Amino acid sequence: MKTIEDFVDKLIQDKGFKEEDPDVIAQMKQDLLDRVENRINAMILSNIKPEKIEDFKKILDEGTEEQIQEFVKSDVPDIDEKVATELLTFKNIYLG
Repeated sequence: MKTIEDFVDKLIQDKGFKEEDPDVIAQMKQDLLDRVENRINAMILSNIKPEKIEDFKKILDEGTEEQIQEFVKSDVPDIDEKVATELLTFKNIYLG
């Protein structure tokens, strides 16, 4: 997801890290990407109705990216706002 990558690149820049060692920056970027995606995934799971979890697991296992996104959009109210809140919270914690 390019938007998340841009968000993480901006975090690294805002934190003041210089690109003196590209390997270190690449590792930091991957770590931050993983952490942000984990927060978003946890938020999604916590907002799916319990009776829909099995349906969601099936789509995760067998569906396409588009089907997963459609499921989430239809079953998680205000998903865009919730993702934005997670990103803002993460940014505030990281840059703290």
